[in-house]
Amino acid sequence: MNLVFASHCNFKGNSAMHVFSIAEALIDLGHDCLVIVPDEPQTVLAHGAHRFSLSTYAEALSTKLKFANGAGPDFIHAWTPRDHVREVVEAISRAERCPYLVHMEDNEEQILVDEIASLDIETIRRLPDETISGLIGVDHRSHPVKSRLFIDGAIGFTCLIETLLEFSAVGQDALTFWPGFDAAFAELGDRNAVRRSYDLQQDETVILYSGNVHLSIVEEIADLYGAVALLRRRGRNVRLVRTGWDYAAMPLGPQAISHIGALELGFIPRGDLPGLVSAADILVQPGKVGAFNDYRFPSKLPEFLASGRPVLLPKANIGLHLTDGENAFHLEDSGVLDIASHVERIMDLPDRGLSVGIAGRAFALENLTWTKVAIRLESFYRKLIEKAASNALDLNDSRMTVDRRTPQFPVDLIAFYLPQYHPIPENDLWWGKGFTEWTNVTRARPTIESHDQPRLPTDLGFYDLRLPEIMVNQAEMARDFGVSGFCFYYYWFDGRRLLEAPLDGWLAGGPDFPFCICWANEPWSRRWDGSNAEVLLDQTYGINFAESFISDILSILKDPRYIRVDEAPVLLIYKISDIPDARGAIATWRRVARENGIPEIHVVAVQSFGLGDPTGYGADAAVEFSPPHEDRMLIDPINAGVAGGSFRGYLEDYISVAMRSIKADPVNYVRYRGLFPRWDNTARRREYGHVFINDSAKAYGSWLRHLTWEALSSREVKAPLVFVNAWNEWAEGAYLEPDQTYGDGLLHVTRAALGEGVIDFVRGRTPARDRAFTNAVSILPDLQRR
Repeated sequence: MNLVFASHCNFKGNSAMHVFSIAEALIDLGHDCLVIVPDEPQTVLAHGAHRFSLSTYAEALSTKLKFANGAGPDFIHAWTPRDHVREVVEAISRAERCPYLVHMEDNEEQILVDEIASLDIETIRRLPDETISGLIGVDHRSHPVKSRLFIDGAIGFTCLIETLLEFSAVGQDALTFWPGFDAAFAELGDRNAVRRSYDLQQDETVILYSGNVHLSIVEEIADLYGAVALLRRRGRNVRLVRTGWDYAAMPLGPQAISHIGALELGFIPRGDLPGLVSAADILVQPGKVGAFNDYRFPSKLPEFLASGRPVLLPKANIGLHLTDGENAFHLEDSGVLDIASHVERIMDLPDRGLSVGIAGRAFALENLTWTKVAIRLESFYRKLIEKAASNALDLNDSRMTVDRRTPQFPVDLIAFYLPQYHPIPENDLWWGKGFTEWTNVTRARPTIESHDQPRLPTDLGFYDLRLPEIMVNQAEMARDFGVSGFCFYYYWFDGRRLLEAPLDGWLAGGPDFPFCICWANEPWSRRWDGSNAEVLLDQTYGINFAESFISDILSILKDPRYIRVDEAPVLLIYKISDIPDARGAIATWRRVARENGIPEIHVVAVQSFGLGDPTGYGADAAVEFSPPHEDRMLIDPINAGVAGGSFRGYLEDYISVAMRSIKADPVNYVRYRGLFPRWDNTARRREYGHVFINDSAKAYGSWLRHLTWEALSSREVKAPLVFVNAWNEWAEGAYLEPDQTYGDGLLHVTRAALGEGVIDFVRGRTPARDRAFTNAVSILPDLQRR
């Protein structure tokens, strides 16, 4: 057979050494092997002569693979499903028209969670692909979605321990094999000579740990150091020797390690390890039973066992196949006291330690050899060849990893939603027959130099919200780009509802998409500003308005799609300060809700007109309404170069408002942050409009990125909600829906900013990522409108 092994690391890593040994053993059985590594193929020289062919990923991708018999590969064996391995293996599999297998050594998902810590695996899986790639790209980890799809597309699956079979696909052919040891570990050298070379005393009890430190085990390694320190304080003449890379910072400083007396050798050539093992008295593999250790076979254990030295290891993975006190010693919890007490027993009963070491060696000689691994793999490969031939294996592109998930972020971005896109009798009377928001939008004209008016829709068109498919399309679009829900404006005038048809249609059979409502409790005026001037319909509060209002919305709050915080439906109030005795009204709402099966409601006051702490009104939280109606960052039209013409309104600087929000001080109440992508209400106000200049995709994206990071950073004290104004406020120029200026560019920026905020929360910001993000969001709108 012609076999390709794709190692996730070069030969400085133990994984590549497994590949080295397996390839050599398969060559002994008459097969031809090519090993490909991501970089530094010359690292193989430290491990002696080899007979397999060797190349880098780049070299393998740049040429047609040919073996000694002139044929291409029969199989590609991906050594772990890590993403850089997946990419190269899928590419070679397509080019060579040959199947691949996937091998697993560890619980890759647990390693990723241990490194990220702040997000669980299900949350990570729900993120969009580009965000996951940003989280894992630097460290060459497995993509928690694509790795599963990669395994699903494999003709076979191999692993080092039976628990890893959980990651194989349903019905997939799978093989579990234990790794072997190199022959040098079975024939150890002169113990005393090696000790002298490392300045180890002959009367010291040497404890060896030869392995890397990473986040999944750093605490366990720290406990090993603690155990040695405890033993030394008890007067035991022990010395810890450690080799390997530090991929995680030890919770011990250099002084503490020096005080413990540990000999830190770092990475050493593999050829030096057998001598170091010969110098040791006790070999330790610390580890606790759990999601990491249960799914691995530590690479050093075959060598430890083959050495004949007593081995301490957890009752997990291969430890479950060893008998405590017979061929190994089981650690109970791998804590400081546990390790120390086991070492003391071995020191006090050396003959028992010797007998356990000898039995462990016998176990290794019988079960842990590379020849045995190669024979089992050969048989497995032949079985797969027969199956592939009988099934006429298809390797078209559909077999490759395709991620078709709908993204979901750990921050909920809720977009305000205007329902005024269908005619109603009141608007017919006040504004003319057939009036909708589109009436204002289409008659807008430029009033200042370089004025982006009119702003007209593209993908969704001039829609009518009486058509149910419109809201289905809106919900699908919002979900695809990371918007978590809509907040419908709810127009209720002491029992009279306006613009109710879209929400009623949503409730009756609308899309399965989260929503909430905001009681827009302000007058309707001819000036479109909620003022008491030129009032068309006044907002009044009758004697029983509180009970009447909550009774009217109970069925809405009970909808399973309704947005909740801690199981309490979220109810926004636009102008809470206008409600007579707001505290009493909210108390009535809570009482009526409880009486009707809703234990609690989460009342949120909109900070629309200078409102501060809302708790004095009886609300639970506030939400910023952006742009703010007060304390504006105005710009003189003359200084902005747009003086003259018909414009009589006012200009405001987008960047200044965004920066003020980003730099805002924290508050001592629950406040959900808010932002807007653009703003220009000249479609409604004509020459008296309010126009933001210096708005840009870059500014909006940077603002949303910060608010996403902030929401995640404070999620222990409040729900991670961010509100954007708005989804579809077309006449105010505040919308995310596609238009003729940006296409769907603002939606792409929204998704990118949410993802980057998540990465900031997990990894922290870096200048390089800041530059890349700024460049990306700056060109997105241009790309999307072409």
